[in-house]
Amino acid sequence: MKKYNRLLLIIFLFYFQLEINAQSYFADGLPPSFHKERRQALREIMPANSAAVFFNNPVKNRSNDTEFKYRPNSDFYYLTGFREPNAALIILKNPQLVNGRMVNEIIYVQPRDPRKEQWDGERLGVEGVKEKLGFEAVFLNADFLKQPNLDWSNIQPILSFTIGEFEGGSYNAPLKDMVAAFKGFSLVKEAPSSPNLDQLMNQLRVVKTPEELEVMRKAVEISGKAHVEAFKSIQPGVSERSIQGVHEFVHKVLGAEDIGYSSIVGAGNNSTILHYVENYRTDLQDGLILMDVGAEYRGYSGDITRTVPVKGRFSPEEKAIYEIVLEALEAGIEACQPGSDFQRVGAASRKVIDEGLLRLGLVKKGERHPYFPHGIGHHLGLDVHDRGGYGKLEPGMILTVEPGIYIPEGSPVDEKWWGIGVRIEDNILITEKGNENLSSFVPKTVEDIEAVMKDKGILQKLELEN
Repeated sequence: MKKYNRLLLIIFLFYFQLEINAQSYFADGLPPSFHKERRQALREIMPANSAAVFFNNPVKNRSNDTEFKYRPNSDFYYLTGFREPNAALIILKNPQLVNGRMVNEIIYVQPRDPRKEQWDGERLGVEGVKEKLGFEAVFLNADFLKQPNLDWSNIQPILSFTIGEFEGGSYNAPLKDMVAAFKGFSLVKEAPSSPNLDQLMNQLRVVKTPEELEVMRKAVEISGKAHVEAFKSIQPGVSERSIQGVHEFVHKVLGAEDIGYSSIVGAGNNSTILHYVENYRTDLQDGLILMDVGAEYRGYSGDITRTVPVKGRFSPEEKAIYEIVLEALEAGIEACQPGSDFQRVGAASRKVIDEGLLRLGLVKKGERHPYFPHGIGHHLGLDVHDRGGYGKLEPGMILTVEPGIYIPEGSPVDEKWWGIGVRIEDNILITEKGNENLSSFVPKTVEDIEAVMKDKGILQKLELEN
């Protein structure tokens, strides 16, 4: 009997502690009112009598019995604020009768489990989701398989994303079962004329709300401050990974929960590899180091790139290439106007790069060259390559402008240009009258970079050895 009472006390204290923790569930993120308004915004553009079905991301195995840190599906988080796996969301265009009352949205979540929560962290459960997220119709994920609460005969079309394969294992079993059940009852509901849910979410997420802009400004601010601190820490003898560590250390100190994407820190010829993430080189002595690193803050990502000289001063060849890219960046940003589009922004930057390379004798007039092989940028938000098409730019959109020149070793030019890779990237908010460069505070002229690099950085203060 004593053991039973002790167990009840442990469970009581566990739930009491969860209630205290749950009070701060949204203290550092977007409020439930934001997510509720976004669900209503989606509902307004859905076709009559339709339903939209979303599943949260699966858990991903990292190694043996360890998993990657869980990150919710961006659309799921955008619409709910919910951060737990094995969950489903149904948004209804027209209210339906569920358990004796009319509702227009249902969320299915995993059950509370004190023993599992002791190992893996707290869960909100049904009551927590009602209280903290503001949903009325909340059920356990096992109820999704039965679908006892909703008459699907009145609902058509059913909108959903293409659901791919995901890892098995007990941690994803509830999700796997829900997806299988959904494919079963939705099979006859899909129609060729049904609108594409991807298109609806692109339309919804591409223009940021005032609440999102506030969070995005903070994500870019943290990302930029990390770049400045990295400038100060770069000197001969450092490693790519130690500079990556400076960035990610500053992110954490300033409140970011994660990186927005795998950090790119490439020196020498590695700077010419666009998505180089190994960051393995040590004992850097000269050349350039390209840093494409951004913090994720409250789910939203910054995305800034700067390229600086390891020795703190640009060589003549490095400076020549760098200043072409900087001019191309400025031309691209100038083209970021309401009513413009990515094609115009890219054309403005590419024109500067082509003319600059021609002037240096690295290409021939009219030649198609490989030294600027990527597009000019992308939308930025909950995903680093955020939702949104490449049509006209509108106020409230945030995009990157990121021209670059990359001359790998072995290129058909004088060897003095080999291994020079330069990319400069800023985060641009389209406004009613033009644009605002959210990352303009991060130094990018040759003079400003060289001046900042004279300061002592974190690595030197700690006297770290590679």
